[in-house]
Amino acid sequence: MIAGGGMMPVEIIKHCNDTGREIFVVGIETFANEDELKNASHTFAKIGEVGKILNAMTQNGVHDIVLAGGIKRPSFKELIPDWKGAKLMAKLAIKKMSDDNMFRAVIDEIERHGFKVVGIEEVVPQMMFSEGIYGKVKPSADDMDDIQRGVVVAKALGAVDVGQAVVVQEGMVLAVEAIEGTDMMLSRAATVKKQGKAPVMVKVLKPGQDMRVDLPAIGLQTIEQLKKYGIKGIAVEAGGILLIERDAVVKMADDAGIFIIGIKI
Repeated sequence: MIAGGGMMPVEIIKHCNDTGREIFVVGIETFANEDELKNASHTFAKIGEVGKILNAMTQNGVHDIVLAGGIKRPSFKELIPDWKGAKLMAKLAIKKMSDDNMFRAVIDEIERHGFKVVGIEEVVPQMMFSEGIYGKVKPSADDMDDIQRGVVVAKALGAVDVGQAVVVQEGMVLAVEAIEGTDMMLSRAATVKKQGKAPVMVKVLKPGQDMRVDLPAIGLQTIEQLKKYGIKGIAVEAGGILLIERDAVVKMADDAGIFIIGIKI
């Protein structure tokens, strides 16, 4: 596993340990930390140290690679690449590429060295959202209308590689996700929402999304944000969005009166 920060790498390590699947982890410095990776054999590398990462994988007998955890796109000033990293950067022309094209190019480069990049759902299938309501709180008919409106808008955003989420209240789009992320989107929505029915959030896959990398995920922080900004619930695309720490997330949502629903699109 090439790991960034957050609980997703932790859950993958736990699943591999529980099922007896061997795992070796390269944690990306400044994003992953020692405590998150302590239950697996691991090393650390800077994001630009491509040669070091590939060599570590080879030396530890890795065949399949999963990419998991949060990593922010670095600036050139933050990158200190090794020789292979510098060559890869030259190939990518990083300033001019969309995130989608950059991820695909990185995957192609990894697989050119004899590894296979697999999706998180191939390693931990139960982490993927399925269709249906999670927990005790159910969306109303009006909520479902807002969800359908949100799906249309979010899919349009994804088609132009802008974002994958939207907040809707009574048919009105309050905010859309862009490069600043979900928290800022919810914060903006809170400043313009009306009195009455609370808004809902919708999160979907981009059309043509590569399932091996950069899948959207819902976790405890998401529910905390929904509660903080007065969002009634969240609808996510079943079969495409990841749910991290499922039991804890559902309990927190139930306690806060927030619905979670997976929908087929």
